[in-house]
Formats: sequence, structure tokens, C-alpha cells
Amino acid sequence: MIVGFILSGCLQSDYTKLVKSELAKGIRQDSILLGVRFGDTQNDYFGKCFDLNSKKLVTQGPSGIMVQYLFTDSVVHKEPTQMKLLFEPSFDEARKITDMEFEISYLGWAPWNEQLQSDMLEDKVMKLLLRWYGGNDFITVKLNDADTPVKLDGNRRIMVRIKDAQSVLVKVEDILHPKFKHSVQVEERK
Repeated sequence: MIVGFILSGCLQSDYTKLVKSELAKGIRQDSILLGVRFGDTQNDYFGKCFDLNSKKLVTQGPSGIMVQYLFTDSVVHKEPTQMKLLFEPSFDEARKITDMEFEISYLGWAPWNEQLQSDMLEDKVMKLLLRWYGGNDFITVKLNDADTPVKLDGNRRIMVRIKDAQSVLVKVEDILHPKFKHSVQVEERK
């Protein structure tokens, strides 16, 4: 039994070890973006977006559901660079936020503009997220046969992937929510 426990500990992936250590800390990280938090109700979310819109910080995004946040980055980029972040949360049956997806691109993107393509943006997005959220670095996890950058701080998991030539997708999830229970159950069985 002891040998089995030692072997299972040696065979655990870096990600599994990270999940265990982060959840063992008991620290909740509920901040998502612009004052929006995990567990906010749908009404809270729309109220916060209304307030952000009133302050001219966000506008309605292209789909009518997504919210658009335009900002200039001069932290990660050498020159001030205009960027676009579209975001949309997912709600559970109690109408509370469980996760949120961002779509980030350069405002000046064009198919012929090589330095503004998503493959050039992905690394910069990860650096921005590290500045915004602090905490642990990204690690690479094999997900659906693709290497996926993942950052985990307490219960907040952030995954990054290229969507297309223009955009990088970011998924921010509360892994303690029952919707993501499969992510934690594997850890509890060991």
C-alpha cells in the first residue's frame, strides 16, 4: 500500500500536484475582470456592466451578448499598443457566474499585419494575465492532444489558446464549482 502511494505520487503530473497544493491552501480567488467575480448573479453582472458602460469603460460587443473592453497596454508591449478584449460569462442554474471567456486581439489587426497575429499575441497575453492576476506562472498541460498554457491560483484556473489568426481565447474558471467537479474529483480519489 505504501509503495502504491509513493508510485502514485511520483506518477502525478505537475498539473495534478499544482491542483492539490493550491486547493490545500484553502485560498479563494474570485476576482475575474473589472470588478466581476465568481458567484456574482446575472443581475449583479449586468449591473456592473451597466456601471462600467456609464463610465465609458466598456461597450456592447459584436454579438450583442459579449462586452467589449478597449485598452492600451504599455506594460508588456514596448510601445503603447491598443487592444480589444471581449468577454462573456457562463452562469449556473442559480444564475451565478461559474467561468468567463475572454477573446483578446490587437485593435489594429489585419491579415497582412504579421506582428499583430495571434501567434505573436499569445505569449504577451500570458504576460498580461500574470501582471493582472499575479500568483503562479503558467505551466503547459496536454489538453485534447494540444499543449495548453494553464495558470492556477487557489480555485481560479486560467487557460489560454489561440482561436484563429486574430484572437487568443482565455478561459477563467472556478474549479471548485460543481460544474468543474471532475477537475477536483480526480484529486480527491488519490
